[in-house]
Amino acid sequence: MLLTHPSSPQAAQALARKLGNAACFIAGGTLLQQSWAEPRLAPSATHFINVMHWPEMQQISLGPQYLHIGAGMRLEAVRCHPWVQQHAPVLVQALDQLGAMGIRRLGTLGGNVGWGEGDCCPVLLAMDAQVELTDGNLQSLAQTLKLMDRPLMLSFLLPRGDVMESRPLVFEKVGYRAAFSPARLRMALRWSDAQKRLNLDRIAAAAPGIGVHRLQATEKLLSYAQELQIRPSLGDIRTTCEQSLPPDLARIASRLIAGHCGLLA
Repeated sequence: MLLTHPSSPQAAQALARKLGNAACFIAGGTLLQQSWAEPRLAPSATHFINVMHWPEMQQISLGPQYLHIGAGMRLEAVRCHPWVQQHAPVLVQALDQLGAMGIRRLGTLGGNVGWGEGDCCPVLLAMDAQVELTDGNLQSLAQTLKLMDRPLMLSFLLPRGDVMESRPLVFEKVGYRAAFSPARLRMALRWSDAQKRLNLDRIAAAAPGIGVHRLQATEKLLSYAQELQIRPSLGDIRTTCEQSLPPDLARIASRLIAGHCGLLA
């Protein structure tokens, strides 16, 4: 195993491009260890790139329109920060349900998002979060997550709740009752206005082995139903969910969506 400490985020990104598939960014390492054959023995063929020694990735700041959260921020530090609690309360709710305290104190927001299946992913995707990259450019999180080789993310930009129009947002996490069992489904739902009902314009979901994505077919169905003032059936919603989720998860997702839209009464 090799571990390198580049002098800057830009140097880290350049090294990752040079190494190709052998490169792996590492921060808290809580997720990476789960994929190792031996939990305490890192694979010898991997070249790890430490991304936890630059101050710019471990800060939270408030800009004119956005809350900036460094990708290197520990999950528990994000959860407890007053600005995050004020402007992204649903992210705080998701973090409340994320693993044990030891995991939250070690894991980072960038690691959870870079994994593509973490609890924070649906929330940030539903909030239309942006990502600051090492070249200084901003990119939508949705676009970043579609990349096969995900770049090093410096920070996440979330809309300020006191500047931009506040929209209702909820987070749902479904799992087994057994302790320490992985969640089956993580979802975030966002409405376009305070009336809620069928005005869902963002439905984001992630599950084990299924990267976070928007359920766009379901979004279109609800938009169409709202426009025509008709009531979609639970079966209609489930059918659209099945376009990107397996049947068992589509069944769960459809009931969550229908329930939040008042369609189960």
